[in-house]
Amino acid sequence: MAVIRWTLLSLFILSISMVHTFAEMLSPKAWKTKLLFNIYSQSSNSGEQVYDDSGNEDVFVFEPMLFASYQIDETTNLSAHITFDTWTAESDTRLDGNTGQSGKGIGGQSRISGNFSYSKEIENSLWTPKIGFSSEYDYKSFNAGLSWTGSFAEDNFTLTTSAQYFHDSTTLFDYVTEKIKEPEDKRVYSLDINASQFLTRSDIISFGQTTIIQNGALESIRNTTKIAGVRTAEQLPGSRKRYAYYTQWVHGFNDDLALSNKYRFYHDSWNLKSHTYEVSLRFNTNEEYGLLELSYRLYNQSSVKYFFNSLASIRPNFTNDSDLEGFTSHRIGPHYAYDLGEKSVLGLDIENLNLSVGAYYYTRSNDLTYMITQFSLGAEF
Repeated sequence: MAVIRWTLLSLFILSISMVHTFAEMLSPKAWKTKLLFNIYSQSSNSGEQVYDDSGNEDVFVFEPMLFASYQIDETTNLSAHITFDTWTAESDTRLDGNTGQSGKGIGGQSRISGNFSYSKEIENSLWTPKIGFSSEYDYKSFNAGLSWTGSFAEDNFTLTTSAQYFHDSTTLFDYVTEKIKEPEDKRVYSLDINASQFLTRSDIISFGQTTIIQNGALESIRNTTKIAGVRTAEQLPGSRKRYAYYTQWVHGFNDDLALSNKYRFYHDSWNLKSHTYEVSLRFNTNEEYGLLELSYRLYNQSSVKYFFNSLASIRPNFTNDSDLEGFTSHRIGPHYAYDLGEKSVLGLDIENLNLSVGAYYYTRSNDLTYMITQFSLGAEF
């Protein structure tokens, strides 16, 4: 049954083509919805950038996500993605209490974001304009973009280009006056080009390149560096150019097993370089109704040229952000999905009900660890 092999490979193709897997074309007049719950728990006591010298980077995040897609006709689709994050961060609470903003600490925080897209098939091309937003207490963002995917050689070769523009506003903190500053602008321009090719009935290869240009306030409200023993807000250049090159090879061993290998090289104008290797296996289970994925990722990066543990005197640019120093990280975990088929829930007929659950453990050499768990419930009707 070669159909199952193609099913496994097709799932990999969706990630290769850089098109959101939820925006696939449905039957005309059909709805598809999916509710996803993410739980993120981070533990670290080595954050040298934390204001009160505790190093505490503990964070707990609860993130519900809603996806909805409606197929207008055979060639036209509308999709929406809404996310609501709520979290507690020990470093935020300590910062607020120590600076006297409220005297009680920030405590719980939240963010809401959304993305909306319109997809139209025209001959062998798919055009997708999109808009989005994100809002939290110290950061706001509006973005717009356009992507195009072309299919050639009887669908054996696909080419995708995607451009996005972000108009952001960030609020920083003045550690001298202990007051929130006026919002500052930030602009981000992104361009991604990706191509994928069937080599055989069992092999697919893809490659791509991403360019990101950032201008404006690139500092974080929470990051400080010790200068002559005094905590000082980080100072970073007003621009950053970022480049990534990636490739992926997928091989289907048989009808029920496929292997994916990914590699990504990254460098930027701040002299940060990184290498990412990821391997994953996907298995069909439960008489083809289930899908199990096991994945492992290895990541290594150098530090930016502005990174310092501490300074004797001030410099034009400096940071002590642990995300910008050199480290090696590992991430491993399983993900399982299961199709329940047609169901009736509260009198509503559902064509296909599916469940998925995943868990990932992450650790890196500068003493940061986290756990992510996912649970999702999807329905087509």
